[in-house]
Amino acid sequence: MKLFLRRGALALAALLAGCTTLAPARLSDAWAAALRGQPVAVVIQSPSTFGVMRERDVALGPAGLLLMNAQGEHLRKSAHIDDPADAIATALGEQLAARHGAVLLPARAASAQDEPAAIAALAAPGARYVLTVATVSWGLARIPVRDATYAVTYVARARLIDARTHAVVAEAGCMQGPAGDEFESRDYADFTADGAAMIKSELARRVARCTHFIQRDMLGA
Repeated sequence: MKLFLRRGALALAALLAGCTTLAPARLSDAWAAALRGQPVAVVIQSPSTFGVMRERDVALGPAGLLLMNAQGEHLRKSAHIDDPADAIATALGEQLAARHGAVLLPARAASAQDEPAAIAALAAPGARYVLTVATVSWGLARIPVRDATYAVTYVARARLIDARTHAVVAEAGCMQGPAGDEFESRDYADFTADGAAMIKSELARRVARCTHFIQRDMLGA
């Protein structure tokens, strides 16, 4: 049992990892004033692998992590579980426009890179600033400290980048791991039934909370 708990904790940490920092940097008054009337492009970073942590995989150690990722990606694609980063970017963009007078460019780009310069290079022509959002970890985790139940987890990060200098002028993230108020079950099938309906429902709840925290910590909502 102790070995399972230790391995389970390590696997859960791996499932929730992937973001270099979640420390917020709120948009300053000076940068907020500079945004007014300026074009802002949106770039969505490629999501991390959707992980599924099952007890049988935890027992395999490092090899089990590869199996978790493979199973998770298969589930995500077959059940059409969409990356929430685009929806988060929409909410943040609307706030930038409404509160700070930024002009959102309609064309969006995708990036497999994480460096600000590489992201800015993919932004729509004419962008003065770039809003980028990334799903850095998400999946279905088995929580060893709560009777080994399953729960949906989600981690995201957003940044506002100066397209000219590539400086990050504001950023924030959220780590929406299990908190005790979400749906949990020891039965994996409860989450995957009906086209993974429970995963989608629980993911939507995590994303709503995530968006709230990013808006608050990054833009001062």
